[in-house]
Amino acid sequence: MPKFFLYLSIIFLISAFLVSLTLINFWLFINGCAKLIYIIIVFFSVILFFAGSYLFVKINDLKKEKAGLAHLLEKNERKFRNSEIEKNKIYEVFLHFRDGILVIDENEKVLMINPKAKKLLAIKEKNIKGMPVMQLSRLPGVKPFIPYFLSLSGVLIEVSSTPLIFSGSNMGRLIVLRDITHEKLLEKEKNDFILSAAHKLKTAISSAKWSFKMFLDGDFGKANEEQKDVIKRLYKINDSLIFPIESLLNATKIEDGLYSYNKTFVDLQDIVQNVIFYFQDKIKSKKIKVIFKKPANKVVKLMLDKEKIESVVLNLFDNALKYTKAGGVIEVSLENGGEKAEFHIKDSGIGIPKDQQSKIFNKFFRAGNANKIETAGSGLGLFIAKEIVEDHGGNIWFESEENKGSSFYFTLPIKGVK
Repeated sequence: MPKFFLYLSIIFLISAFLVSLTLINFWLFINGCAKLIYIIIVFFSVILFFAGSYLFVKINDLKKEKAGLAHLLEKNERKFRNSEIEKNKIYEVFLHFRDGILVIDENEKVLMINPKAKKLLAIKEKNIKGMPVMQLSRLPGVKPFIPYFLSLSGVLIEVSSTPLIFSGSNMGRLIVLRDITHEKLLEKEKNDFILSAAHKLKTAISSAKWSFKMFLDGDFGKANEEQKDVIKRLYKINDSLIFPIESLLNATKIEDGLYSYNKTFVDLQDIVQNVIFYFQDKIKSKKIKVIFKKPANKVVKLMLDKEKIESVVLNLFDNALKYTKAGGVIEVSLENGGEKAEFHIKDSGIGIPKDQQSKIFNKFFRAGNANKIETAGSGLGLFIAKEIVEDHGGNIWFESEENKGSSFYFTLPIKGVK
């Protein structure tokens, strides 16, 4: 840049000199002291000089533009090389990803498929790009799945599908196929072990319960007061173990699809009243006010598994009692009407922290504030309750605010009523 200004200064000085020389020659010509040819020569020299200077400036500008374009080209080349490297990295990940990946376009045609997906789907054809996705089901070894296809029998595939949206337009779909055969086998073995262990524990605890009962009833001779007190405590501890073991058994059966139902016509109001009566001693000891709002309409009998639905109401009422402080209020209501019956229980207890509410129906989950008040608990009650209600065609949900209480609801369809 300094050289350019130096050249420009020299051009300016020479230009000034030539212009001055032309003017002097012109003045001399007017006064008869110079010939016309000299003026013409000087004049054309000035023109040639200015033209050369103009070309010099233009050439310098072109050099700058060339340097700028070269720099831009180099920059773009670097970007291109980097994008190619990233593209190759992504493609390598795509090829060697542990799950099967299938990409289809907006017309439901195959864009890309990785080797793992081909292996899972037993596809032997080398090139299936552009093939309509539904035609894959016609290939040997591939069967239709929801929404597209399933692999060979004996292989369990978990399918997830994600739309590919660019600038608001649907560009296709990304399908991930995950082989969960081994995972499910391990889960089944785990559940089988839990079922076996829980059954053995339940048998042992039940036997111990009847033995303690026989001691208390004097079947093995009369016990003194101190012995009776010890046996009563053991009986109570033993009895408290039965419910969590039963819950664990039920949760395992639900996961294995072995949870069966024996449905009969049942009066839901009778179930609620029986549960309230069952907890009378605890209600009185905590001085809790229980309000039962009976349905305004005539109570209808629903087709239910009485024992299972009773366990749902029992669990919801037990939670309300445990987490409501002494002197609190629990409101229970039952409504019949339309196509469903609705049960509602509201307490003035500790509530559920907002950041933990999404997990409340998860297996083994217990809210942090609940653990501080009641350390004993399996975290299975609400998980089982949700499964039971949904298996009856109903819905279960809740509303809660920490330190202000919770409201739990569930609905059951009114069909086949009596």
